[in-house]
Amino acid sequence: MVNVSVLMTLNFGGGRPTEEKTEEKKVFVPVLKAQQVTNKREQFALESYGTVSSYYSLDVASEVQGKIIANKDLKAGVSYRKGELIFKIDDTEARLNLRSRKSAFINVLANMLPDIKVDFPDEFNKWENYVGSIKLNESLPTLPSWSSNKEKIFLSTRNVLTEYFTIKSSEEQLKKFAVYAPFSGTITQAYVSDNAIVNPGTRVLTLVQTGNFELAVSVPVAQLGQINVGSECEILSTDGIFKGVGKVVRISEVINKTTQAVDVFIKPTAKEGDKFIEGEYVKVKISEIGEYEGVRLPDAALMDQSVYVYSKSDSTLQSKEVQVLNKNENGYFVAGLKNNDIVITQEVLGVTDSSKYDVLVK
Repeated sequence: MVNVSVLMTLNFGGGRPTEEKTEEKKVFVPVLKAQQVTNKREQFALESYGTVSSYYSLDVASEVQGKIIANKDLKAGVSYRKGELIFKIDDTEARLNLRSRKSAFINVLANMLPDIKVDFPDEFNKWENYVGSIKLNESLPTLPSWSSNKEKIFLSTRNVLTEYFTIKSSEEQLKKFAVYAPFSGTITQAYVSDNAIVNPGTRVLTLVQTGNFELAVSVPVAQLGQINVGSECEILSTDGIFKGVGKVVRISEVINKTTQAVDVFIKPTAKEGDKFIEGEYVKVKISEIGEYEGVRLPDAALMDQSVYVYSKSDSTLQSKEVQVLNKNENGYFVAGLKNNDIVITQEVLGVTDSSKYDVLVK
């Protein structure tokens, strides 16, 4: 008798084979704010912003060594009139050294007078009078002129010429111990304090002229042809309040490669009862008016001189250069885009050729 064992596989799952389920991975596509381009003709005056700055700004440095003695506090905001003493360096030692050199010079001249009386009798009174005219506390008088080469050689061999010019150099150096305001102005920055010891070349303060300002604004190259030296403009506060007028005094010949704009310098004149202040940020409206075709975009749409244009065919972004013609509170007015182009109006980071996006056109 043969025993046969049968192995059976039992399915306790209801008789149906087990199926593996796979989850579909969802790809996240960023949605960007965008604007569809409709080019229009717009008439506007050139508007730009700039900072008021002093026409003259001077870094004052010490030319000699010594202790500073200030006429007023060396602090930002302190003002001076033209010609007023700002500070001086203690010159006691320099003055004593100068008097010593003059005394030695008088001694040299006095010792040569007997020889002059013998060798140059006609010149004796001239030199005797010169010795008598020298005052220790006053500037050294101009050296008498010699009448012959023989007399010049005589003076040279006794070091008269060398001593004379050495003393005159010391007198000029002594003038550098006192610093006077070259114009009426205000200290904007002080780098040392009263009684500080300074060396030649030490920066002491920055002085800016008050009441004489200029204003630099950036003008797009496309509009530069409308502006000339002498062009007039209105100047307003950032709130739109009229502050005065201005006139273009010079135009830079260098283009900023990043902004494709040129600096235009304006001489401002405040309205009666108002004034401009160093560092004040203002708005400028140049009176020349032009009509241009383009589209106005929000500030966030521009990256330097380009924008991102959305491609419907493959949902990617392409960078496109534009020409900025104007900027105001509503954004940039640009040329170089086609009608129906879709421009991204927000900042986008990490854009690649394969990056996919969706847009929300407003």
